Amino acid sequence: MNEITINNTVIELFIGDLTQSEYDAIVIPTNSRLLPSGDLRCKVVREAGSTVQVECNVIAQKISNIPVGSAVITSGGNLKAKYIIHARAGHDGKKLMLAIWNSLKIADKHSIKSLVFPPLSKDVIGFTTKKSSQIMLPTIKKYVTEKTSSINNISICLETLPDYKEFETVLDKIV
Repeated sequence: MNEITINNTVIELFIGDLTQSEYDAIVIPTNSRLLPSGDLRCKVVREAGSTVQVECNVIAQKISNIPVGSAVITSGGNLKAKYIIHARAGHDGKKLMLAIWNSLKIADKHSIKSLVFPPLSKDVIGFTTKKSSQIMLPTIKKYVTEKTSSINNISICLETLPDYKEFETVLDKIV
């Protein structure tokens, strides 16, 4: 199974390139200062263009330190996505849940209908794709079950078939 529907929200998995995804928003991992770091973040910010990093710098000047578990939003710059949600997940399961929850809250606040996540915290100290999937998918399910949401589609973009299979196993179990 590669998708389920809960409260009129489709939760789906696919293998692809996050930067080419045609969603209202994409979620990417971030650090405390919203600076380029890590392969995925650097790729997204580079393809989005310099205006996105300028927006990040303005946010970082106001907030000073983006707390673990939080998320902020910028424009999508040159990407197909209208927005980028920058989630600071870290390497703690509870903080990852909070970062996902806060990303979804920001999406609702901005009336975003569709968004796509990468497997957040994957390859961060102590996190595997399996562990990421076991936290991300139940958190997304809980959000769409408990909240009245404007989000119609929440996708997770995986880079490899083994990563996809790990997420698919968890998706099959949360129905």
